[in-house]
Amino acid sequence: AATMAAWEQTRSGGGRPRAAMRTKSKGKDKGADLEDGGKGGADGATKSGFQIWGVVKTIIFIFAIASMLVNVWVVKHLRRSFVETSSDSGADSGDHHDGGEGGGDDGGMGDLGSDSGSNSQRVMDVLKQLERAEKDIRPVEYKVVVVGKSFILKRDFDIWDYTFTKAKHDIVQTTKQDLQAGKYADWTVMKCLDLFDGKSHCIEPSDLPGLKRSQRVSRLYGLRKTLWNKDRFCETMASAIRGYEGLPYEFVFPCWNLPADYAHLIHESKTRYVNKSFILKPTDRGEGNGIIVMDDWRQLMNWKSKFPDNDEIVVQTYLPNPFLINQRKWDMRTYVLVTSVSPLRVYMYRDGLVRFASSKYEKDAKGGGKATSFLTNTSVNKKAGIAVEDLTWPFPKVYEYLKGIAIEPEMLWERIERAVVQLLLSAEPAFVKLFKKLQNDFTCSICYQLLGVDVIVDDDLVPRVIEVNGEPSMQLSGETHSQYDFTKKSMAHDLVHMIYTYDSFARGLAQDLTELELDGFAIGYQSLGCSSSDQFCLRPIDLEYLLESKKEQQNMGGFRRMYPHAKGDYYSEFIKHLESKFPYGSATGTFKLHNLVTALEKVSTVRPKNHWLDAIYHPDEDPEP
Repeated sequence: AATMAAWEQTRSGGGRPRAAMRTKSKGKDKGADLEDGGKGGADGATKSGFQIWGVVKTIIFIFAIASMLVNVWVVKHLRRSFVETSSDSGADSGDHHDGGEGGGDDGGMGDLGSDSGSNSQRVMDVLKQLERAEKDIRPVEYKVVVVGKSFILKRDFDIWDYTFTKAKHDIVQTTKQDLQAGKYADWTVMKCLDLFDGKSHCIEPSDLPGLKRSQRVSRLYGLRKTLWNKDRFCETMASAIRGYEGLPYEFVFPCWNLPADYAHLIHESKTRYVNKSFILKPTDRGEGNGIIVMDDWRQLMNWKSKFPDNDEIVVQTYLPNPFLINQRKWDMRTYVLVTSVSPLRVYMYRDGLVRFASSKYEKDAKGGGKATSFLTNTSVNKKAGIAVEDLTWPFPKVYEYLKGIAIEPEMLWERIERAVVQLLLSAEPAFVKLFKKLQNDFTCSICYQLLGVDVIVDDDLVPRVIEVNGEPSMQLSGETHSQYDFTKKSMAHDLVHMIYTYDSFARGLAQDLTELELDGFAIGYQSLGCSSSDQFCLRPIDLEYLLESKKEQQNMGGFRRMYPHAKGDYYSEFIKHLESKFPYGSATGTFKLHNLVTALEKVSTVRPKNHWLDAIYHPDEDPEP
C-alpha cells in the first residue's frame, strides 16, 4: 500500500492510471457505506455520549482496512507480466490483462485470491530491478577529467570548465599519459576534446569495454569511420540504403568516392542522373576549400585534372533548387546530441546557426557560379568583406521568417529531425560492426557525443544532411552581447544537466512500463524469468538504456528528443530493413526495442522546466507555473 501511494504521487499532472479509475466507483461505494456507518455512530452518540470515541475508532479502523484492500486490488490490476507466469501460459494476453484466472476488470474486492501477496511482491521485484540497475549506472559524485588535442583544448576548455563548475562538479584538465599512470583514477566523466584523426589523445579504444557502467565518455567510438570523414559518410549511407525498396529516401544526396567508385559514378550519371550537376569535395580539406561544381557526366571523366594533388574526392549530386532567403542560398548547422547509438537515443538543440552565401544565388550559372553564391561556409564568404553577423542567423530568426511567409516552421523542423534520425539509424549497423571488434557484446552505452550536423533545404522544403562534424567549435568570442556565446553556454548547461543528474527515475519508469502492461504489452524481465509469450524480455542492459532514456527525457532543457519518439512508427519499415545490415549475433540494436520505446513515449508524462527558448518559439503560450 505504501509503495502504491508513493507511485500514485508520481502521477501528478499525468492523470490517474486506468486500473485506479476502475476502482474509483467501488471506492465511492465503500465511502458511502462508511458514511452511513458514521451517521449510525452519530445517532448512537446522541443516545450515549460515552460511546462516541469507541465508534470513531471503529470507523477509522474499518476505513483503514478498506483502503488497504483497495490498494491491494489496484496492485493486482496494475500489471500484466507483473503477475507470476502461470503454468497455463498458453492463455492469451487479454486473460493476463484481465488479471488472470478468476479475475478481470469486473472482479470485486472479494476476488483477492491467495496469490495477492505474490502479485504485490512481483511489482516490488520489478521496481527493485530498476533501482538496482540505476544504482549501477549512477555514480556517487561526478568527477570530470578533460583531455584531448592541444588546440581543441585551448579552443573549447573554457566553456566546459565554466559549465561543470557552475553545476558544482569537480573538473580538471589533464593528459592521457597522466590517466594511464593512474592519476585521477576515480574519474567518472571524461570530456574528450579530440579529432580522432589517428591515435586518440583521450583513451585507447581497447580500454572502453573495461570502463565502469557509472563512467561516461564524450566520444562515440567509430564516428570517424562511419560519418565524420566525408568518404566514410558516403560508404555508410550507400551500404545502409542499398536494397531498400520502400519510400524514396531523400535525407542525403547520392554519393560516390573517387577513384574507387569511378565506373559506377559514370554509369549512373549517364543513366539515372543524366540531367544533374555534381559537386566535388576533397576529403582532406575543410571550410569550403577546393570544392567545385561540374555541370554534367562528361566533365566528371576529367575529374583528376581538377584535383592533381588529391588522392580521394567525394562526389554528390548538386542541389539545383535550394530554398532561398532574401535570394541567397543557406544551410543550417544543427547541434545534435547522441547519448546512445545502439539502441539509438538522440536530441537536437532548438537553437543553432544558419549560414548564408554572401552573393545572390545564380540558378543557371555554369559551374555553380561564384563560390560566394553556391558555398555557405562562413570562412569563404567573410572574405567578401561581409560582416559575420550578416552571414549568420540564429534559428529563432529563421523561425519568424518562415511564419512571415506562411510556412509552418514546426513542419520543417519535424522533417529536419526525421532526416537526422534516418542518418543515424543508417549508421548504426556500421557502428555495431566496429563495436564487436573491440568486444563481442560491447555497445558503447557509456559513450555520447555532441555533433554538428549540416542540413540544406530545397524549395519543396525537403531537408538533406550534407555532412557531420564530430567536434563542433564551442569557442566563446567573449563579446558582451554575443548571441552565439549565449547559445553555446545555454546548450552546454542543458547538456550537463540532462546527462549528469543525481535524481532517481526508477519509479517513473516503473509507472510507464505498468501503463504499457495495461495496454496489453507482454513484458518480461530476464532477471525475474521471461515466458515464451512475452513480446519483450528485458535484459539488465535494456533496463539501463530505458532508465537513461527516462532521465534524459525529464531534463531536456533546450533539447528536443528526436528518437525515441511518439511518432516513431514513421521509421518502422526502414528499421526493419536495417535489421539485415547488422552483424550476426548482435547483442543489441534499435530494431529490438523500437516498438517498446515508441509505445513508452506515448504513455510517458514529460514535465519540462521552463526554458528561454519557449518564449521565442511559443510566445502565445502561458508558461507553466
